[in-house]
Amino acid sequence: MSRRARARLPGRTRVVESREQVPEGLVEEVEAKLLKGRFYAVERCVGAGSIRFRVLALVEADYPHLALMAHLNFFPCEREGGEPDFVTLDSPGWRDQWILVDRRGGSTLILGSDYYGELKMSFLRLAMNEARDRLYSPGLHAGSKLYRVRVNGGLRDVGVLVFGLSGTGKTTLTLESHGLKQPEGAVLRQDDIVILTPDGRAHGTEYNLYPKTDSVPELPALQPAVLHPDAVLENVVVRGDGTPDFSDLSITPNARALAIREAIPLADARVDLDRVEALFFLTRRPEMPPLARLTSPEQAAAYFMLGESFRTSAESGRPEPVRVPGFDPFMLEPKWRSGLLILDFVERLGLDVYVMNTGYVKDAKVRPEVSKRLMLAAVKGEVEWRRDPHLGVEVAVHASGVNLEELLPQNRYGPSYPRVVEELRRERIEFLEKRLPRLKFLASYV
Repeated sequence: MSRRARARLPGRTRVVESREQVPEGLVEEVEAKLLKGRFYAVERCVGAGSIRFRVLALVEADYPHLALMAHLNFFPCEREGGEPDFVTLDSPGWRDQWILVDRRGGSTLILGSDYYGELKMSFLRLAMNEARDRLYSPGLHAGSKLYRVRVNGGLRDVGVLVFGLSGTGKTTLTLESHGLKQPEGAVLRQDDIVILTPDGRAHGTEYNLYPKTDSVPELPALQPAVLHPDAVLENVVVRGDGTPDFSDLSITPNARALAIREAIPLADARVDLDRVEALFFLTRRPEMPPLARLTSPEQAAAYFMLGESFRTSAESGRPEPVRVPGFDPFMLEPKWRSGLLILDFVERLGLDVYVMNTGYVKDAKVRPEVSKRLMLAAVKGEVEWRRDPHLGVEVAVHASGVNLEELLPQNRYGPSYPRVVEELRRERIEFLEKRLPRLKFLASYV
């Protein structure tokens, strides 16, 4: 059976409000053909605590691995039966490729894609936006992590959310232990999606993980989870002796695994974070320093909605700038509502908000070890800050024994730095005013 999809299909995804938005005759054809077919029914729950949604996946019988992955990914519900909040009909064998999202009806139709990420996100997309719009609790594309660190002679727990688009190092930093020894330590809560409630709690949505596997050779903490007997590999090259080759990306750079949580040394059975203290926005903008601290709730909301980074273009092969509000390609309209919620939560909960550049500062690489040391230093409050009058943020100049002067953008760019920042600010203002006009007041803070 040939694989038809290597990744999600955003260009073939439609959020529909009526049948007029669906390709003509498609619904009728699906009803006539698919509803007579054989399907696996998988009933699970997104979330395990006070925030949870019952979901039902109907997966075409020729694709049992997708049903298995959904079963492993999400939680058992406390009681059987009951009406599902969200339903997905998944037919990978369909001749055309469509992902049709009916947010009002709480349903998704997946056609022509056997990529598990579509099935997983069909539930999480609706759960994130339902929580935002009905529960005043934004769903966030972020990993969550609990630190216990020494601060001023005592131990302090610090809950952290890590945001970032694909390729910025979110999984790497979320799974980093920093070499902390008892009684200090770091514990993984979630790798992908959380729901933040007004009391500052970050509710987990998944039990097991679905990471890209290209980072496995550099992430010892992840290796036992993807090599576990219950793990399911997707788009991964397998050698002749039956062992996976995670460094071979000849099928696709988007090789994945349904990884088993209990095999990760940094994880325990809990998926909720009791209290969020800090947000880290990962970016690869070359104008940004390795670590910056934002100075107001408005500035935090602006950077959140800008969702800035760089990614490699599939067409040109060159890095190109990208902006995705909330660092979240699954955010549904009205997106401005997420920005206002973050503005409120940062102010009311007193959150510290940081931007970390995990790419290059102009032409100088920020090594992963530097990013790891900076994150821990920020959590422990061991950073020396200097205000950058051009960016309007506080920039880390020394932290955890790392002298950052050579990685500061004003030093890398030299006399052209004010002009570079002014051009960046112009782009940011234009994005906010055109793409998010309800939030254009945030343009004053970028």
